[in-house]
Amino acid sequence: MNEESYDMDDAVAAIEALHDALASDLEELETRIRALGHSVLLVPEPGNPEVSEFFEARASLHSGLASIAEVLAWIQLKTEEDPEGEVATALQPLPKLRGSVIH
Repeated sequence: MNEESYDMDDAVAAIEALHDALASDLEELETRIRALGHSVLLVPEPGNPEVSEFFEARASLHSGLASIAEVLAWIQLKTEEDPEGEVATALQPLPKLRGSVIH
């Protein structure tokens, strides 16, 4: 394996570690929501800012986890495309999308 492959392995390991950390944070947050007597499956009633903030954080965590899953799936797809199985060789930069920035 060359140095590029090790860098890619490190990057994938870091992304997976971030996924694990976000999943752990999500689990902890949902435990706190349940401890307040709320279901994580129902939208909170208006007028309870603490629970509303928890649900906003929960949505952000889900978004982050989905983004990480997409990146890991893209890496897997590109790895499968390379006959040698060299991740660093198979990967190319993500395509640039035309359009307006929404953030």
